[in-house]
Amino acid sequence: MMQDALSLLRLYTEWGVDTAVTDQATDHRQTGAGAFRLPAAPTRAGSGVTPGAPATGPHTTHQQPAPPQTHPMAATPAAAGVTSLGESIALAQHAAAQATTPDALRAAMEGFAACSLHATAMHTLAPTGPHNAPLMLIGEAPDADEDRSGQVFAGLCGSLLDALLAPLPLERSQLALATALPWRPPGGRPPSDAEQRICLPFLQRAITLFAPRRLVLCGRLPATMLLGRDTPAQRREWSALTLPDGPTIPAVVMRHPLQLRASPTARREIWQTLMMVMKTLRDDP
Repeated sequence: MMQDALSLLRLYTEWGVDTAVTDQATDHRQTGAGAFRLPAAPTRAGSGVTPGAPATGPHTTHQQPAPPQTHPMAATPAAAGVTSLGESIALAQHAAAQATTPDALRAAMEGFAACSLHATAMHTLAPTGPHNAPLMLIGEAPDADEDRSGQVFAGLCGSLLDALLAPLPLERSQLALATALPWRPPGGRPPSDAEQRICLPFLQRAITLFAPRRLVLCGRLPATMLLGRDTPAQRREWSALTLPDGPTIPAVVMRHPLQLRASPTARREIWQTLMMVMKTLRDDP
């Protein structure tokens, strides 16, 4: 029995299972299916058969099939009938554009089901912080601590961020904080290009609504999403980020706080970038 349990645990680890959410397992291949169902095939003329309807005949029973398990948000108008990546992106752009306050943006993200990540994540990670903060720090995709708590820069990541801020005349409460994606990819895997493109409008709208004076992009994912794959973004150099609805904000790329543990080189680069940011805030507040 012990060996069987260890084998099962090893299998869960290989599959990326890292959190027990409920006592009963959930097949997330089914929970997110409603957001991406294909259009029904047309009825053949004269056949009298509706596609998807149960067959009837002398050897069939009339027991109604059990309804498929779907995520509660998969039945919302925003998710129904979504058949392509382009439609999902358009829905995200529309939902984000309709939000006029941070609270409205949070509600829009929580009610958005046209992204498969929504069905598998425990929480929706919404940006937090004051309006017009001196800095907005944007991290990578939510990690396990952030997903479990529903808080941006939580757990070890938050502790390391606090350690970075401790010697500086900045407190966490003065900063706007966000993650590149609202939802954690299953098992912490890298998000796909499609997932990034669907989530981008929410991130761009968050920047507009919080209106920070400068952005610090903590890691490769927010830099790639906001500045583009072909845009050179050297550390310790500000880049001009122009958002779709008009405003342009200076942005700098910095290693993620979790990389404080990576090497002395990583710690030195993070600290040098922070010193450059503080100098800029002092000279051009």
